[in-house]
Parts: sequence; structure tokens; C-alpha cells
Amino acid sequence: MRARVSLPAVFRVALFYGVAGFGGGYSVLAQLRRDLVEKRNWLSSEDFLVLAELSKSLPGTPATNLLALLGQRVGGVRGGVVGAVAFLLPSMLVMIVCGAAYSLFRQAAGLATFFDGMNAAMVGVVGAVTIDLGRSALRSRRDVLLALACAVLLATRVMSEPVLASVAVAIGAIRGATARHAVAPAATPTTTQTPEPSKSERLHAALAPLVLPVALAGSLGTLAGLVRVFVPIGAMTFGGGLAMIPAIEHTVVVEQGWLDPKAFADAIALGQITPGPVAICATFIGYRVAGVVGALAATVAMFGPATALALAAGHSVERFRASPIIEGMLRMLAPAVIGMLAAATFSLGRAAVGVPLDVGLAVVALALLVWRPVSPLWLLVGGGVVRLVALRL
Repeated sequence: MRARVSLPAVFRVALFYGVAGFGGGYSVLAQLRRDLVEKRNWLSSEDFLVLAELSKSLPGTPATNLLALLGQRVGGVRGGVVGAVAFLLPSMLVMIVCGAAYSLFRQAAGLATFFDGMNAAMVGVVGAVTIDLGRSALRSRRDVLLALACAVLLATRVMSEPVLASVAVAIGAIRGATARHAVAPAATPTTTQTPEPSKSERLHAALAPLVLPVALAGSLGTLAGLVRVFVPIGAMTFGGGLAMIPAIEHTVVVEQGWLDPKAFADAIALGQITPGPVAICATFIGYRVAGVVGALAATVAMFGPATALALAAGHSVERFRASPIIEGMLRMLAPAVIGMLAAATFSLGRAAVGVPLDVGLAVVALALLVWRPVSPLWLLVGGGVVRLVALRL
């Protein structure tokens, strides 16, 4: 830290971006860099780059991870939890309100048409994110072929997203471990530092107050189902909130039947146009399934594991980044994530595109985002407005 920072100051910054952080996690990272490095002088450019790269390399959403790591630097585990919670709180409250008023929204002809236009534009947004991430993540022809194979397996439902991610992680870990042993020096005695047990204990102690109230209220069977669905997604999905869409759709729409495809597309669109990460749609889903307690359970289950992993990795940033096993996992996960996003584009398009105008909205949104980086917020709102105007005409 280059300037003295207090935990209340971290809370205020995280809360501000929880309210004003539109445009997705990577957009928030860019805003945070300008604020923390250039304006507040809290971090050097090098320190911010390290934290940003770590936050993007971990499961979960980059902005949430970064604010957790920033809070950890100031106040340890408690500071990390404060940073993550302050960032997620505003969008969680907004999504609870949206979940409560959703039936009214869908009964109003104008708002229903607006949502349909947003959903059509959302198809183009997800498609553009797939292309953008694919350009940087797919480094070889083999990666491209693997991504295409993953997309086909998921689109045809031969394999589910959690299984595919687990296979990719396992293969990557094995490849990384093999590479590490291949380059390891001959028997040289070394001393290894083992994590202090007290850190893990403090981590569990910090997260327990968030989980216990949820576990003791409401229908335990329903809440357990929400936790069982969202914990693996939050803990194993790399690439940000949009990368979580395929796994959420498969479990929530196909397996559990909690939402129909139209309502799920609405949840994703709401996650895009509200501040905070797109994955906050878990709050909306939780509310629709089990009310306010369900919203809290889904939110904690979605973001709690990733925050815990970020705080654990934050204690040994350099060792985490230099681990061949982690590198191997990320290399194998990249094609899988791109394949998941491609399959999600297909699935969302099947549910959201109903008339030729919807096809046009999706194509225009895709073309604009590929052509120049604009906020998806304006494309989604624009799609809704175009749909409304077309209905009036």
C-alpha cells in the first residue's frame, strides 16, 4: 500500500462500486484501477496488476475477488469479507426487489415486451463475450478444437457443465503435476512452509456468521437444494459471471425446473442491467424459489466459496501464480469455458429469439460489441426500447 488505508474506507469504496459498478466485472476492474491507482494512490500499478491477475485467475467474479483481496490487505480475513459483502449488498437488494415484483413485470404488456427485447440483445452480448474471450484464451488450433467439442457436448446435452469442468480441472492438474515433476531438481533438501492452521480457522470463523442464519431458517430441504446447486458453480467456474450462465441454466432450468427458459433469460438480463456482477442473478433465482431466505442462501452459496478461495490464495500470491498445477488447470479450463459460453449463446438464443426482429437485435448487439467495446447495459436497454417501439408501430 502506498497510502494509509482503513477498513471503513475499503467498505465505502466497495459499497460505491456495488451501487455504480455497471458493465460487468471487467468494466469494474478498469474503474477500480483508475480509482485506486491514479486517484486514491492506494496501490502501485504493479500491485494492482498482481491482484487483478489473481482475481481473474480464481473462480468467481473478478471484481468481487479483487475487492476481497484489497480488504484482506487492510484487515485480514475480516477485511476481505467486508470488501466482498459491501460490493455485493446493493445488487443483492435490487435483485430481491426484482424477484418480488417479477410477476407484476411480466403481467404488464409493455414491460414484458421490453424484457423480450433485452433477452434478444442478451444473446448477442453473450456471443460477443465468447468471441472476445476466445481471442485471448485459445492459444492454438488444439484449443479451438477443444472449445468446439465442448460446445457440441454441452449443446447436445451429452455432458453437463459441472462434469465437463471437473474433467478439465482433473486433466489440467495431472498435466501440471507431471510438468512440475519433470523439471524438478534432483534430490535437494528444501524446506516448505505449511499454511498456518489459524488462518484457515479464522477464515471459517469469518464465513460462518454468513452461513449459519441461512441454514437455520426457512425450508431446509429447499435451501439445501439451492446451496447444493450454487456452491459448485461458484467454486469451480472460471472466467467471470457470464461463464457461469451455462452451469446455472443447466441446473436451474433443465435439472431442477425452478425457472422456465424465459424467466431464466430475464434473470440474466436483470443481472446485466443492475450494478454488480452478472452472477448476482443467483439472488433472483433464490428469491423465486424460497423467498428472501432463499435469496440469501443462493447468494452466499454462489459467492462464499470463491471469496474463501480468493482469501486463501491471497496469503501466498506468488506461490499460487507460480504453481504448475494451477497453470495446467487454467490452460485446460480455457477451452472448456469458451465452449460453455458458446453453448450458452445457443441455449439463450433458442429461448429468447422468437421473431425476426429478435434475430436482428441479437446480431446488432453482437456486431457492435465485436466492433468496439461499449457497455452491454446500453445494448440491453436499447433492445428493450426497440421491441417496445416495434410493438407500438
